This record gives sequence, structure tokens and C-alpha cells, in this order.
Amino acid sequence: MGFEEILRNVAYTIARFMAFSAHAFLFGAPVVILLVLRPAFRDAAHERWDEGRARVARRLEGLTASALISSAVATAVAIALQATLVAELDEGDLATPSFLSVFSTTFGQWHLFRYPLLAGLFVLLSSKVEQWSLRPGGGASRVWWGGWLGLSLALLATSSFTGHAAVSSPRALGLVNDIVHLGAASVWFAGIVILAVLLPDAWRGRDDLTSLELLGPSVVRFSKVALISITTVAVTGTINSLLNVAKFADLWRSPYGLSLSTKIALFLGVLALGGVNHLVLRERLRRGTNAGRARSAQRTFRVTIATELVIAVLIMAMTGWLVGQSKTRQTMLPPGPPVTTGRD
Repeated sequence: MGFEEILRNVAYTIARFMAFSAHAFLFGAPVVILLVLRPAFRDAAHERWDEGRARVARRLEGLTASALISSAVATAVAIALQATLVAELDEGDLATPSFLSVFSTTFGQWHLFRYPLLAGLFVLLSSKVEQWSLRPGGGASRVWWGGWLGLSLALLATSSFTGHAAVSSPRALGLVNDIVHLGAASVWFAGIVILAVLLPDAWRGRDDLTSLELLGPSVVRFSKVALISITTVAVTGTINSLLNVAKFADLWRSPYGLSLSTKIALFLGVLALGGVNHLVLRERLRRGTNAGRARSAQRTFRVTIATELVIAVLIMAMTGWLVGQSKTRQTMLPPGPPVTTGRD
């Protein structure tokens, strides 16, 4: 493998990591807002948390905009990388015919399809996330929430239609299972990002005991959502493995299997941390009725959520790398790019 090919594979992995992370946040964020943040702020004293709610809403707006930009850039990079590969195989220069060749494949068409979806999300969400997402007592209509969820789910599906699931057998099962897998993982990923990065802004400048008014309900609610998400990820991930791995020994004898094994090991770390959050942290938050216990609960929360965030990022990175590996259970390939670098 030459230096140029190594560089291209690394660039593909980074592009896929950016796209997976962006799409996961875009789909998971509204679920976490509706099931965790809004009820948690509602349970807390409204007037006391108005300023904190506004800060979190502004950060949500900024992170959503960043996800839209990241997806657009990552998609453009993936298309450009595929076009350079076409030009290299044709022994020509990178020019319009190379891009047209990519756009004639399912890979190019599904990647191009992301742009109208991103445009729709931009129109739908621009300046509205801050205004509506955490507004007490109402805000956006069900149509707005449904549009956000629908368009972002379609973005997630573009990864399934250009990855291993598209060449699974049976194909319909592979695609549906993979979309459910990505959706469940997205809810967990977005929840970790929101609790670790955004929610602490709500209690900035407040004492530990006061912060438990919001932290407690948030962690309790998210632990329930995460339990469902992680269980779904485990079941659908097992099905994906059966569809993509020919035999058990491939898990340590093939590049795809080693990548999958690493991802599974990271996932087991998530399960361990989830157990701490569900069984230990929830109880500490429930009993945190004095300053000492509140401080201990805050400390436990910061350590576990930071660790879980690091693992979440590593899982996203490993997913980006895994998609570029050839699975060991081979099936007939659909029409696609002239080479398999970057997808099956």
C-alpha cells in the first residue's frame, strides 16, 4: 500500500467520522430534547432556570449549525476523494468527467442526496432551535419536530445505503436493521454530547446543591432512554455481525473482524459506564440532599460522562474506519464506484 493510498484511506475515515457524528447528533438531539431536557427543565423551578435554559438553547443552536456544516463538508470531501480515485484509475487529471463518473454510481447519488436534506434542515432549524426547542409550555409544532426527525433520519439512511448494509443478504433486512442500529446509537451519542458539553451551562455559577434540581432529573431520564438505546444497539449490532462476518474466527483474523472486535470492546465499556450511571449515580443524585453528597454526585457525573464521551468519539471513529474494511461474508456488489476503497 503506497503513501497516497494510505493518505486517502485516512481522509476517507475522517470524512466518514465527521458525517457519522454530524448525522447522529442531528437525529439524536430532538429525541433527547423531547424526552430528557424539556421534562427536566419542567420539573425544575421555571423562573430559577430561565437563564440556564436560554444558554443551553443557544448552545444547541450552535451545535446544530456545526453539524449541518460538518455533514456538507464531509460529503464534499468523500465525493472529491472518490473522484480522484477515478481519475487515477483512468490515468487522467481530476476533472468534470471524474465527478460525473462518481455521480453515476449509487455511492455518488446517495451522497448528492444529502444536500437537499441538509438544505431542508437548514431552512427548518436555522434560528428556530434556540427559539423553540426549550421554550417552556410549548414552542414548536409537531410538524416542526416531525420534519427535524424525518429529514435527519433520511441523512442517517444515506450511510446505510452506501455501506455494508447495502450489500448484505437479505438486503432489506440488512438495510432496515442498520438504520435502526444507527438511529438507536444516535440517540445515545447525542445524549452524551448534550449532557457532557451543553447541560453544565445551565447551572454555571450555581452551587452543587442547586444544580441537582436539574442534573438529577436529567440523568434519571437519560439513563432510561440510554438503556433502551443501548439494548437496541446490542441487538441490531449482533444481527449486523451475523450478516457481515462469515465465521467467528474472522473477528481476530481479518482487518474487518479486528475493527469490529475493537468496536465491541468499546461498547462493553459503554455498558459498564451505563451500569454505573443507572445503578450508582441515579441513587447518589436521589440522595444528594446536602452539600457534601451533592458535590460527590457532581464529581461522579463529571467523571462518568467525560469517559463516556471519549468512548463515544472513539466508537464514531472506529465506525468510520470499519466501513472502509471489506467484510468477510461476501455478497454480490450493486453498481457502485469502480473500486471498493471507502465502501463495499
